[in-house]
Amino acid sequence: MNDEDSGDTQVDAGAVCRYRGRCAGPCQRLATDVADPAELADLDCIRSFRQRDVIVYLALTAVVTVLCFVGAYRYFFTKGMGALDATAGRALSLYSQRLEREIDKFGMLPLAMSMNRDVIDYLGGDRSPARGQALTRTLRALNDGTGALQTYVIDSTNHVIASSNGGEPGTFIGRDLSYRPYVQQAKAGRVEGYYAVGTTGNTAGYYLATAVENNGRRLGIVATKIGLDRLEHYWLGSIERRVVVLDENGVVVLSSRPEWKGRVTRALTDAQRQHLYDTQQYNRAPLATLVWQSIAPAFGEKRFVRVGLGDSTQDYLAVSTVAPGLAMQLVVLVDPTDARRLAFAEAGLVAILVALVALAAHIVYEKRLTAQEQRLSREALHVAYERLKEQFERRSEQLRIANEWLRREVAERVESEGKLRSYQDELIRTENLAVIGQMSAGLAHEINQPLAAMATLSENAARFLQRGDHDTAAFNLGRIGELVTRMSTLTGRLRSFARRSDGEIAVVPLAASIDSALALLQHRLKKEAVALRVVAPSRPLRAFCETVRLEQVLVNLLSNAVEATETSEVREIEIRWRREGDSAVVEILDTGVGLSDTVQAKLFEPFFTTKKASGLGLGLAICADIAVGFGGSLTAQNRPEGGALFRLTLRAEQEERR
Repeated sequence: MNDEDSGDTQVDAGAVCRYRGRCAGPCQRLATDVADPAELADLDCIRSFRQRDVIVYLALTAVVTVLCFVGAYRYFFTKGMGALDATAGRALSLYSQRLEREIDKFGMLPLAMSMNRDVIDYLGGDRSPARGQALTRTLRALNDGTGALQTYVIDSTNHVIASSNGGEPGTFIGRDLSYRPYVQQAKAGRVEGYYAVGTTGNTAGYYLATAVENNGRRLGIVATKIGLDRLEHYWLGSIERRVVVLDENGVVVLSSRPEWKGRVTRALTDAQRQHLYDTQQYNRAPLATLVWQSIAPAFGEKRFVRVGLGDSTQDYLAVSTVAPGLAMQLVVLVDPTDARRLAFAEAGLVAILVALVALAAHIVYEKRLTAQEQRLSREALHVAYERLKEQFERRSEQLRIANEWLRREVAERVESEGKLRSYQDELIRTENLAVIGQMSAGLAHEINQPLAAMATLSENAARFLQRGDHDTAAFNLGRIGELVTRMSTLTGRLRSFARRSDGEIAVVPLAASIDSALALLQHRLKKEAVALRVVAPSRPLRAFCETVRLEQVLVNLLSNAVEATETSEVREIEIRWRREGDSAVVEILDTGVGLSDTVQAKLFEPFFTTKKASGLGLGLAICADIAVGFGGSLTAQNRPEGGALFRLTLRAEQEERR
């Protein structure tokens, strides 16, 4: 055919295929054939490129979707945290003002009492019983009217000389309060505040104290103890946030969570512990620990803390302030879980929207390209049809000439194929004869022992049948069946052995195969009075091999060991196996005459034998090949004390780690 004619039907593949330029070479399908628009999508190359593009597009879409999700989550979470922070800040301001108001409204009590004439006269020395009782009534009335816990007067020796609970059990009168910091720091005209647990009633409260002076001389101190329980009850009503008040040592003095109160949020130094012990601020009670751990925020600069008891902790957004004049830190904790969930949901919606937009864009893009391909393909089909009409006559003549030429070629090729087939059959027959010639002697040698065992078992079976011992005869017949099966397996494996095939290798327990081999030779060992010693490992050992061939190797090696001890005074055989690293080693030792240098050099060569009356010299050669096929080896050496040692090495099953 002329090249010019073949070129007439070519179409522009690039005009039809969107993947032009991506193939390794020129397009052969679209360059010589006109693609039907309906079949264009079924072309293998186009389908492959399309699948790749879809995978790449989906991967890019997934990456963009994930990035959009992360960005949106960051934005919405930061926005939510900002709103929570603002809300918590407003709540913190309200809580701080309420705390200050709660304390300030009692702050005037000690200041007013320090200017009371009765208090000044009583501290000045006029301590008649009547004045003391009148002062106690005044202090008690003041407590009842204001709601304070206790109000008491301390003299210059730091002892309580008058108290609102005077005359009652647990009265403060007579107590030495010199260890309290507010006693030491109180000054005239100024109220000092101090939070502590009472040493008498073990009741926590906030102490307000001021000094009493007369004509510039310090006479004593007036102190008022107030409770802050109403604040805590107020805070308990908030389920959206937690409120905590910490002192300068990090101890929780007030909390909307009662179980947190009285716990320390950080490790105390020895000096701090000694100070708390000396001042008895918490009545020397042991302070349990509250988990209070600052954690790095996921986004933004907000402060997050992990708070809880033991393993039960929770992360909070923390907003804090130092209450003016109180030396205490007020902290508002807000649970960010709802904000995080909302940000996750909003980011998920954004990601879904991005994925849907990307999918819709891809569908539109694919439809547009597909429509363009189909249009171009239809145009190419029409042009090709017109050209084919003009080429039909010329092609018919060319086909007739080509037909004659092909007929001659077919006849010549049929004749050549017949000769080639004949040569191939002859070569196969030659190979088969070579394999049979190589393995026939080995087959006779390997089957010899099982046949001898079968003869013995069959004779015994006949005797047992004559005696009426049917069970033993049946057992012997069963053993004969096993030997027949084993010989059948051996002959079936000979072709694989001739091709040096590994066969079907599996994990085999060595102890079971050794027991089977010894069972076949048990009668012979007893008959020839050969002592057998078996040394087994403490743990089961399994190796990669084939049960039938492994038993053949063991029987061959054991039989050779028995024959090697025929001229020895002490006839002993030992078989032992163990693990050495990743290998399983089986050793067979005998007390025979050993191996000469000449024998060791040719021991594993085919047709080499030291037996004068029998043996073809194939047993050890086959055993060595079987060991190699298992991925192991078979070696022999002389023992220092006399005799030979045959070492069979196999791949061991990996030992389980414990």
